Amino acid sequence: MNSRSLIRLLSMALALGALSGCASLSKSECLNANWEDIGVRDGANGQPEEYLIQHSTACAKVNVAPDRGAWLHGRDKGLERYCLPHRMYNIGEYGGAFDAGICRNFDQERLVDAYEKGRDVNRRANTLSEIDAELRDIRTKLENKELEKKERERLAYRLGQLEYERIDAERSLEHARRRARDL
Repeated sequence: MNSRSLIRLLSMALALGALSGCASLSKSECLNANWEDIGVRDGANGQPEEYLIQHSTACAKVNVAPDRGAWLHGRDKGLERYCLPHRMYNIGEYGGAFDAGICRNFDQERLVDAYEKGRDVNRRANTLSEIDAELRDIRTKLENKELEKKERERLAYRLGQLEYERIDAERSLEHARRRARDL
């Protein structure tokens, strides 16, 4: 690596380090680093190649430079654990973000499809949760004995509507989950 590339890399590392607020590795991890193992862990967690800059910043404090080649080799192994359809589905289902570029050497179409199925389940589950929250709120309000008759009727009507909406949302969620079984 020439000095110009090293300066550019260190400048980017400092900039990212200032933004990140916390070190990616501890002093002890830097001093005892097995860069391939760290790369495997980072790949399995879906970290981009640029994540090595954060390690460089963290380890510069103890005068340790990452072994880029070993880290990249390990990261490639780790990506084999990360870039799987069921993993992308889970990320989508729990509302996480997925950068398909990280898995560029894998079947991106299949991974994006799995992720989108997970996102669909997530959206439908959130809709069901919102309906349940509104149902609880209305039932609580209806317990108030001092509620005016018109307001009680309005709330009772809305309660009926929500019960039908809940059935539809439940069916929709189950349908989305069935669609996702074939990853």
